[in-house]
Amino acid sequence: MSHTHSPAGRFDRRALGYALLFSLPMALGITVMMLKVVGGPLSKPLVFAPGAVVAACVFLLVAVAATGGEAE
Repeated sequence: MSHTHSPAGRFDRRALGYALLFSLPMALGITVMMLKVVGGPLSKPLVFAPGAVVAACVFLLVAVAATGGEAE
């Protein structure tokens, strides 16, 4: 099985790519949904904040999981 992390334990391109792949579409969907629910402009914090928070959380979760070691 191939390792997805570098020897120094830093994020590699594959881990960051998967993190972006899973976080950005989710953030976009939540932002569009909030745009329709709130009915305000995209610049309102209530519209873009939930998408940004979820994107950051999912990005960190996937990035950390992708750089972790193999299951024992």
